[in-house]
Amino acid sequence: MLKIFLALFLQVQIASATVVKVGYSPVLSSAGIFIAMERGYFKEFGLEVQGTPFRSSSAPMNALLAKGELDVGGGNVTSGLWNANGENEQIKLVADKGTVSKGHDYLALLVRSDLVTEGKFKTLKDLKGLKVAFTALNGTSQEIAMSRFLQKAGLSPKDVTYLKMPYSDMNAAFRTKALDATIQLEPYISQAVEEGIAVNFASVYSVYPDQPSAVLFYSGLFAKNRKEEAVKFMAAYLRGVRDYIDAFGRGSSKSRKDIVEILKKYCEPLPDSIWEKMAPVGLNPDGYLDTKNLDSDLEWFKKMKYVEKPLSVEGHVDHSFVEAALKMIGKYKKGKN
Repeated sequence: MLKIFLALFLQVQIASATVVKVGYSPVLSSAGIFIAMERGYFKEFGLEVQGTPFRSSSAPMNALLAKGELDVGGGNVTSGLWNANGENEQIKLVADKGTVSKGHDYLALLVRSDLVTEGKFKTLKDLKGLKVAFTALNGTSQEIAMSRFLQKAGLSPKDVTYLKMPYSDMNAAFRTKALDATIQLEPYISQAVEEGIAVNFASVYSVYPDQPSAVLFYSGLFAKNRKEEAVKFMAAYLRGVRDYIDAFGRGSSKSRKDIVEILKKYCEPLPDSIWEKMAPVGLNPDGYLDTKNLDSDLEWFKKMKYVEKPLSVEGHVDHSFVEAALKMIGKYKKGKN
């Protein structure tokens, strides 16, 4: 009898669940979304998440968010995002989804191994003349990081050739020597190093500490018209983020293995040895964005003329959902969550 009651209760919960359409990149920084989905955190708040992966880049996601065809998205803060958003604030930047913080070197400059072993690449000055790949051209967080490496070597973007390709294709391009260098993320960094196809030459943290690499977005319509669901989504998402932090920061090997199994379901199905070696992604357990560095990146896009509208970060970042979610689940307390 109890089993029948529970089954009927679950059916009612599912039938009454509010659908939230979510776009995500199948990468490590989306861990909070993946964990919240797999552990039922969204369902606990009465939300049914319909997820769509965007494998090549987050650019197509921006247009769908601006139109309200997606409710939530997660990806890089690119010039394309700012241009799609415009002055109407059709997309809200609502929470952190990946920061290159201390101890979280999940973004790095990779250089093809044979260039290093043959002595053709010894210092950053040897970037000159190389083919470098990004997930999108003309304005990504990867390009900003590369610009800092180039500047450190006394070079400019004119000294290299930029190519466009998804993160998942970059290691294959290293193998065929179609690519010389890139700003790559985990777990592809560890895969490239283990296979011997590329060298982890330098962490992005070494040239840009606390770079905001990825952000959680809400469509303007979702943020304005469905505030209750937007707050609940945030609360569930932050629970997923905290599970990730707990597993990789101070968790047992079992809890880490459980999280890795979830990540493998959505990201590249790589061997366990690679997942064990990878650097963890930096995630803010309380969700807040680094608005200072976001503003710095926006000014860089303007300087490069990738963004020509008179935009500012203020007004496009909305922490109200994080603040409301924290009232529901509390602030993160190290060792107690």
